[in-house]
Amino acid sequence: MNTPVRVRIAPSPTGNLHIGTARTALFNYLFAHHHGGKMILRIEDTDTQRSQAAYTENLLAGLQGLGLNWDEGPGVEGPYAPYFQSERGELYRQALEILIAKGAVYPCFCTEAELQAERQAAETAGVTYVYSGKWRDADPVEVQQRLAAGESHVWRLKVPYKEVVINDLIRGEIRIHTQVIGDFIIAKGDKSSLYNFAVVVDDIHMQITHVLRGEDHISNTPKQILIYEAFEAPLPEFGHMAMILAPDRSKLSKRHGATSLAAYLQMGYLPAALINYLALLGWSPPEGQEKLSLTEMIQLFDIHKVNTSGAVFDVEKLRWLNSTYVRELSPEQLLEALEPYFVAMDRIASGYERDWLLQVVALVQEKLTLLTDFFKEADFLLDDELAYHPELVDKAFAMASAEDVLTRFRAHATTADWTPEGVHQILETLKSEVSYKMKEIMWPLRAALTGRVAGADLHRSIWLLGREKVCNRVDQALLHLKG
Repeated sequence: MNTPVRVRIAPSPTGNLHIGTARTALFNYLFAHHHGGKMILRIEDTDTQRSQAAYTENLLAGLQGLGLNWDEGPGVEGPYAPYFQSERGELYRQALEILIAKGAVYPCFCTEAELQAERQAAETAGVTYVYSGKWRDADPVEVQQRLAAGESHVWRLKVPYKEVVINDLIRGEIRIHTQVIGDFIIAKGDKSSLYNFAVVVDDIHMQITHVLRGEDHISNTPKQILIYEAFEAPLPEFGHMAMILAPDRSKLSKRHGATSLAAYLQMGYLPAALINYLALLGWSPPEGQEKLSLTEMIQLFDIHKVNTSGAVFDVEKLRWLNSTYVRELSPEQLLEALEPYFVAMDRIASGYERDWLLQVVALVQEKLTLLTDFFKEADFLLDDELAYHPELVDKAFAMASAEDVLTRFRAHATTADWTPEGVHQILETLKSEVSYKMKEIMWPLRAALTGRVAGADLHRSIWLLGREKVCNRVDQALLHLKG
């Protein structure tokens, strides 16, 4: 591409960062960086009733947390600031004056009652409603008189009668005739901009070369092209991505589970796994590759390989992918990733001896799917107190071997060397002393020390618990057995 690529992601801060918006941002990021271009972040916050600063912070933090850092935008000032639409009103008014001077727009004084009557007539006739254009060729003198009198009005674009062609990078050629569009409103009477007009003015001003967004914007694209043409400005290339779907192939919504990026991070998904999975929702990497780093995605990304059909959000596949990322981390990396969750769960990681905590992380790492699973798998090590839940321990404690095994183990634990080797020797000695099956030995021991009958390696678990805690828990279990 000869012209430097400039794409933009333009979310509205009317809610937390949505999975779909994050996917759109990712595809823009990959496209821009694949072509050595730039991604611009623009906040479309003109909906003053629904826009909130907290949502803006959530959007910014979410994108940064995923590693999708923008090249221009809030906090990264560039030559086309400001990057909040609410601060760009004067630019929109100046742009509207240009179109007024060119005769490309006109004021419409139709009342809501008049417009409703037009809609009703179209409905009765069984045709799609399109504004009649009543004020398009009105008497200039009357128009000026009404404007001078401050009569309520809006500004409409003079739409030519023609076919608009969209050469979509993803979907191919799309043709829409303006006879189903009509002269649409681009600004209010006070010359404040409506959505389609502001978007085009911003994209022209910021020299956006490619507009990559969801298919729900396809209906906006012909209107925006007509505004570009009214300014005689070069068109960007458009690409419309299919929606992310729920398992029932309906639009993904809260009724199907979490839809915000923050919710998935809170559940314990790694940013790298989320990014990887989002890339697979609608894009087919070469050779069926599924596990890709952000760098690899940038190298391989091809906008023409983005699918035209909706991608189903499969939580189980995301969980699987996350588990592979978790298991590939070093214990140090995993502990660092766990730090925010210690805080969220009212624990303090620094309250544990670091080398011991790293051993705990390494012990349970293979059992983790989500980061938050760490606190379920390692709770018996992190907590001083251990509660016995009947559904988890009753079968083990009901074994005929339970009291004998625990009593013998307690005696050996009191005097053995407390090293991994020493713990191993305790268990070997115990096995040599009794004729019980392995399950009859290990189940009561694990239940007494961890509160369940399955989990991480028992030898290392015993060693990490420490002699004092082990002896106390065996005593607790023996009391529990005696009722």
